[in-house]
Parts: sequence; structure tokens; C-alpha cells
Amino acid sequence: MRLFITSYQKSGTHQIMPMFLTRPDVVDRGHSNWVDVPDRYGLNKEINWEGVEETANNLRVFENNSDRAFGHVAYMPEYAKVLEETNTRVLFNIRDPRDVVVAEYENARKHFKADPTSSPLWNFYDQVDKKRIFEKKDPISDLIVLASARWPRWLGWMEHDFVKTVKYEDLRLNPRDTIIDICIWLDGKFCRDLDLMVRGALPKPRNPTFRKGKVGEWKKYFKLHHLELVEELLWDILIKMGYE
Repeated sequence: MRLFITSYQKSGTHQIMPMFLTRPDVVDRGHSNWVDVPDRYGLNKEINWEGVEETANNLRVFENNSDRAFGHVAYMPEYAKVLEETNTRVLFNIRDPRDVVVAEYENARKHFKADPTSSPLWNFYDQVDKKRIFEKKDPISDLIVLASARWPRWLGWMEHDFVKTVKYEDLRLNPRDTIIDICIWLDGKFCRDLDLMVRGALPKPRNPTFRKGKVGEWKKYFKLHHLELVEELLWDILIKMGYE
């Protein structure tokens, strides 16, 4: 049996990877999670089928023939087929999309503080507003729009019995019981001493991608129009993920 961990960016990779001593060695070359993004951002919205094949091959054989790996890999039936055929258990690490939006927003602010000329994650040019997302007065609204287009391309992982969905919030607030539950599902394989795994899941302030990792931080950031946009675009996704 093998182990693969996948997560949407900014969903708490710093927690789940150290627990299982995985490395980020699978890159999703298929670009499938961008196909539904609005045209105004000028992105290539076609699936890269050569990239899908490359990613599927990398999922079939992990680097150095390892029995475990990690990647920010969106759902594709081709990927699921390979992982099922290779007897791979998958942990799908998710986080409340509203808190992910805040993490994206603050990550950009950190980049600009360090270098005002930098172009952080998702700083796309809006062809309608003639500005990049983080040049606008309200980038959070754009990030909500992007989230509503991207998250559905990940949630197919939740439909398979060889996949276990792991919530960031459960690991953050109740790591011991959550890890025990995961290890039972893995029949004990890939698990170490429980105390070591709990320490591995603790926040790591020295990690350059870690900020605060707070649960429910979106409540301090979202204004009424953000809440209305979430209800319009994200609500069904939140329900499916168990965050309603």
C-alpha cells in the first residue's frame, strides 16, 4: 500500500506533510482547476492533456520509488484511476474556502511588504477592470470568485472510498483524535509514535508559508458584500465540504 496526500493551496500543508514525512514531489501539470475561471482574467482555460499524462505517470511511480508523496493535485479521473490501480490511499486535505481566501490575501500582502514589485500568488490581470487583482481596492471579492471556480475541480476526490478527507480545522483544534482516526483508516501504515505525529502537526512559525493558521479568521475580514458573494457563489461548495 502507498500513501498520497493532496491539498488545495493554502489549506494547511504545513500540518499534514510533516506528520507523514512526505515531500512535495508531484506537480499537477494538467491545469484542470483553471478551466472554469472567468474569461476576464485572461488565463489559459484548456486542460493540458500531455500534462495530465505526465502527472498520472508521476502518480504511478513516486520519486525514488518512495511509498508516499505529496502534491497540490486537483481531481482528474485519470489520476484517481492510477492511484486506485496502485493500491494507494489518498488523504485529501481541505480547509474552509473562506479562510483559504484570507490566507491568499495575507500571503500577497506579505509579498508586497517584502518587495513592492513582486507578483504574488493569483495576482492575475483583470482585463475588464484593467488592473491586477492586488492592485484593486477589494481583492478579496476576486479571490472568492476564483475559489468558486477552482474548488469544484478538487472535490471529486471526496467521491472515492480509497480517499479520506481530512479537515485542516480538525488537525488544528483536535490533532490527537484526528490523527488516531487517520491512522486507523490507514491500518497503522505510515504512522509513527502518536506524540511525534501530534508535534509534527503543530504550527511552524518558521515555515515561510505559515502565517497564523487561525480557524474562522474570515469573520474578521469579510464585509457584507463578501458574505453575499459567498452565498451566491460558494454556498453549495461549503455545504458539500461540511462548512455550511
